[in-house]
Amino acid sequence: NSQSSVAIDPRERGAIELPATLTVKELADLLGVNVADIIRELIKSGIFATINQLIDRYGALEDAMDMTTQAQLMAPDRVWIAQGAGRRTEQATNLRIQQAAFDHLKKLVPGVQTFTEDRDRLIKFYGNGTVAVASFYRYRPILLPPDAPREGAQSVQQPPPAAVTLVLEKRDGAWRIVHS
Repeated sequence: NSQSSVAIDPRERGAIELPATLTVKELADLLGVNVADIIRELIKSGIFATINQLIDRYGALEDAMDMTTQAQLMAPDRVWIAQGAGRRTEQATNLRIQQAAFDHLKKLVPGVQTFTEDRDRLIKFYGNGTVAVASFYRYRPILLPPDAPREGAQSVQQPPPAAVTLVLEKRDGAWRIVHS
């Protein structure tokens, strides 16, 4: 997203009429700020609370290609497993690898966007409601801008749908992803 991460002073912007429902992206567009900044502020304020919202944030932050903010959704001792990539338990290394992949994609194809859609979400609770296992299919189409460099565009492959399972644990009153 090419929008500035600096918020416009509300006194300069004036009042904004909000619809009854809107997405985080729509709110960011209305305010003229980056989606990741909106999500970061919502996380800080505790507005997001449920597991479904946490999973939605997890996907939205991947769309924003912001692994630093996504890390706030994770437990410090999270275990990450990915097909063909093995298992990682060291968060800093894992996040650097994921962020480097996103940064490479953005450099290769400026203006590239992804849109996460989760389908058939199933959540089961364990341990007196302190542990949850969420399973779903994740679709992440990559949209290239019309003026994408030919070389970069040809190297981008659409990812196939992925079966995703997250293990979440309620720690100190907040849900955190402990295994993904």
